[in-house]
Amino acid sequence: MSELETIAAISTPLGEGGIGIVRLSGPDAFAIVSSIFDCPKSGNASYPQPRRLYYGLIRDLDKNIVDEVLVSFMPAPYTYTREDIVEINCHSGIFTLRTILKLVLEAGARLTEPGEFTKRAFIHGRIDLSQAEAVLNMIRARSEEAVKAAARTLQGELAQKIEQIRTRIIEIRAPIEASIDYPEEFEGKGDRPNSLAGALKELHTTIKKLLQGVERNRAYQEGVTVAIIGRPNVGKSSLLNALLRQQRAIVHEAPGTTRDLLEGYLNLGGYPIRLIDTAGIQNTTDPVEKQGIERSRMAAAQAKMLIMVLDGSSKWTDLDQEIADLRQATQGLVVAVNKKDLQQQLSPEIINNLFPNEEIVCTAAIREEGVQQLEEAVTRQLDLFLCSAAENTMLFSLRHEEVLCETLKSLENAQSTIKTQPVELISLELQNAWNKLGEITGDTVSETLLDKIFSEFCLGK
Repeated sequence: MSELETIAAISTPLGEGGIGIVRLSGPDAFAIVSSIFDCPKSGNASYPQPRRLYYGLIRDLDKNIVDEVLVSFMPAPYTYTREDIVEINCHSGIFTLRTILKLVLEAGARLTEPGEFTKRAFIHGRIDLSQAEAVLNMIRARSEEAVKAAARTLQGELAQKIEQIRTRIIEIRAPIEASIDYPEEFEGKGDRPNSLAGALKELHTTIKKLLQGVERNRAYQEGVTVAIIGRPNVGKSSLLNALLRQQRAIVHEAPGTTRDLLEGYLNLGGYPIRLIDTAGIQNTTDPVEKQGIERSRMAAAQAKMLIMVLDGSSKWTDLDQEIADLRQATQGLVVAVNKKDLQQQLSPEIINNLFPNEEIVCTAAIREEGVQQLEEAVTRQLDLFLCSAAENTMLFSLRHEEVLCETLKSLENAQSTIKTQPVELISLELQNAWNKLGEITGDTVSETLLDKIFSEFCLGK
């Protein structure tokens, strides 16, 4: 990437729409657009004034009209990239946009690389690397909560916390380095190991708190899989339809109607949820049904949370117990006692004894009764299993989480060597932790990693 080149790209999705934008950034952006932009105001001495929309026509090399447009000229440094930027607002049609892009490329611009606008913003110091990644998280957000979390990171909240920790590492490391260079000044200070241990423990706790809620925020961004499980004919498909507010699954009184996985998507409590209706789990010799049951078991094993559906109008069975045993310790669980509109044979006492620590909701799925209570129970369980105790946590990427975990390891290594190893090793581990944290903000990141991060962006961003 050369900062001396002017880059251009289509910054809006291709397709029919009201407005499409072709964006340029670089030292020749104004000149390139002016060569193809026929503006009635171009004769004025003040033209172009910063951040004003100018009406005019885009013309090709033969002076044929391509489109009516509005163009904004934004001089450096107060722009997204801190370079001169021009945005051409034209009619959004795939051929219109591509024709205008072709014209600016022929006039001297270069087609941008993925994420190059944001990469230039990072290189010029307008944003740090965590903020650059937040831009992509904002674009990919699948829930309102994901947007809010990405916005906090975009405003520099994560970078500020990381820099505070790095500053504290320097404060802890400084006297260690001083004791290495001037050992006579630190002789007889026997409390140094204890005070150092306390400082490292405090630092370790700070990073652990920063990691709280990371799984919940990833769920906001990527979504959560919730599997509906139970034996045949307990009302799983009816419950799926009720939750989705649409007839997604075929409902019939004959057991085994659902033989394959069905799924739908909804949003509960800010969580984008992939809801899976599984085939009723039972013992069968039917090869097709058997394959569906095996898929159900796999879906249950991979889900973050389970909704176990019981038939309140029939007694507890060994098969119910077998299905309940599918739940893993790391999975949330809500029990839906369905068919509450029929005469009940599963008493509340029996259910409470079987599931003493779980959310239990009574439903009549076919009538959509108890559905709201079930949704609230699912949200509470997701909050519980995704560590919602942390407030206003940032939207971490998997890369951030790995960096913080490696930082913790360095601190743990330093803690374990305080009384047994030379202080040089402690200083080295603190330096490793400081360098690692710099990878989040981009202070100590490699060019290879930068290329990898920005390659995930679209061309126009």
